[in-house]
Amino acid sequence: MSFEYNGEQRDWEVLTTMLREHESFVFSTHLQPDADGVGSELGLARYLKKLGKTVHIFNPSPLRANLGFLTNGAEIQVYDSIKHRSIVTESDIFISFDIGHYNRLMDLGSDLKSMNIPKISIDHHPGDKSDFDVNFNFSTASSTGILIYDLIAKMDDAANNTYEIAYPLYAAMMSDTGNFRFNNTDPETLMAAARLVSAGVKPYELYVYLYEDLNTPGRLQVINRLIEDLKYDCDGRLAWSVIDFMEISKLGAVADDMNSLSDFIRSIKGVEVGISLTQMPGKSVDISMRSKGHIPINSVAEAFGGGGHAFAAGCHFDGTLAEAAEAIVEKSRATIFEWDKNA
Repeated sequence: MSFEYNGEQRDWEVLTTMLREHESFVFSTHLQPDADGVGSELGLARYLKKLGKTVHIFNPSPLRANLGFLTNGAEIQVYDSIKHRSIVTESDIFISFDIGHYNRLMDLGSDLKSMNIPKISIDHHPGDKSDFDVNFNFSTASSTGILIYDLIAKMDDAANNTYEIAYPLYAAMMSDTGNFRFNNTDPETLMAAARLVSAGVKPYELYVYLYEDLNTPGRLQVINRLIEDLKYDCDGRLAWSVIDFMEISKLGAVADDMNSLSDFIRSIKGVEVGISLTQMPGKSVDISMRSKGHIPINSVAEAFGGGGHAFAAGCHFDGTLAEAAEAIVEKSRATIFEWDKNA
């Protein structure tokens, strides 16, 4: 069952009925969760708990260090099949947030396939949602956070004025709109953000957590390496970096310092498409792609089994960093040439 936003009011009736009629829920978001996924699941979980419902949040991987401010730590656990499988099995409803692709649920997704529990997706990403029973997929929405804001408002218009709900939802919207500066920042999002600020959210406080606190000494070592090794193509419109965590960790960098590098590359004057290729020990190459808003790059990610938005996408590559760079850059170069030809 699918619902698509057509520019009019979103139809949440099926979901609001399910939320009201059931008592126990399991929530999750994608691997390496971001503020949109985490803020969305926390916002709805806190609302349902106020109604006396039971909600467990089991994510595929730990929170990044700069997202710890969103929760006291007890609300979210990393999914462990041995410890948590029975809890999921005995729950009434499973809901994923901001998932993109079902396989980003990792072990939890695999376990869910053998369970008789309705699986719901709430998302604004394009992607394969066929493993879910019900999809609320609104690709024109700025964020999953605005969808949860809208959903809660349909159930109780006053609930979003509660600070503990407003706080994570604002973080979700701020994150996926790049602090309300990307082109997906629409009137709906700005009006919702204004209401959340009136509920007590302090924008600069969240900005510091999400953006400024990224710049640890280790992070600056990563950025320094990125600048030293940055490569360009397509007359400077395409730029990319290749970083091996094993090398940079010797300079004091930690895993969280490797996030959001493609955003930094995209910010360089003249660069239309920025790509970061990073590798953790024993892992496949992680590829993050960002476009300034003209050249869609999600087709590049999809060619390697990934996905995302037109101007923000990613994938993984099984092979060496050098092999990944050669393949990704070649595909990106071809995509830029094709876009130029059709522009």
